[in-house]
Amino acid sequence: MKDKFYGSLKQTAVHDDIDLHVEEISIKGYSVVTGLIDAESLDSWRERIDDIYLRQEADFGKDELARIQETDACRAPLLYDLDFVKLAAHPKVLSIVDRILGDWYILNLQNAVINRPETEHHQSSWHRDLPHQNFVISQPLAINALYAIDDFSELSGGTCILPLSHKTEVLPSDEYIERNQLSVVMPAGSAVVFDSMLLHRAGVNKGNSIRRALNHLYTRPILKQQYDFPRALGDQINLDSRTEQLLGYTSQVPVDDKAWRHARARRMG
Repeated sequence: MKDKFYGSLKQTAVHDDIDLHVEEISIKGYSVVTGLIDAESLDSWRERIDDIYLRQEADFGKDELARIQETDACRAPLLYDLDFVKLAAHPKVLSIVDRILGDWYILNLQNAVINRPETEHHQSSWHRDLPHQNFVISQPLAINALYAIDDFSELSGGTCILPLSHKTEVLPSDEYIERNQLSVVMPAGSAVVFDSMLLHRAGVNKGNSIRRALNHLYTRPILKQQYDFPRALGDQINLDSRTEQLLGYTSQVPVDDKAWRHARARRMG
């Protein structure tokens, strides 16, 4: 039953749960989506994240990662294991992003965050995921989907968010943040989907187990990708047209006028 109201008010129509998630993101800045990853496969995703991070640590050097504040950041796992594309292209998540960004956007980045017990992560400072774009606009430029690979609980902590902060250009006062911040609590396999201008930070893990999260940033193609997925993956992998677009194959910058026209000719058949 609809709540009663009076005056010249229009009410948003919600036809399904996707509409409700979109409405929550528009107003509050975030929405929690449950049941995205089945419980049976979570252990496998945990192992893959840990293994890829250890490979990156060995390649770059543990001390050097610490020096540049990159400890426990598993970057671009899909470049090491293409199965991670399945999470980036999860149908329910993309259904939400579709209704906010339209039918043409790209995966700007995919990173896993590893929060160890009683250890402060470099992501624990307040930030936006478009970190140097401090302005307010009427339509979102980007949407995040942060998967909980382990439970986000009172003990393990969870991403701290500042609701409605996607609507303000300035960082609110310490007093305001203290009174209004909240920690996202959700079971493993869920995701918090949010406007990328929403202020957030990594929570503190006070438990005894690692808490992992897998972050995706979907942006309008006018924003440059953090990773050049098409150049990194090349043309040898077999992708459907939707995934090619998602990974940025149709948004590459042409080297000159001839390349631009050849790309246009291919698009127009």
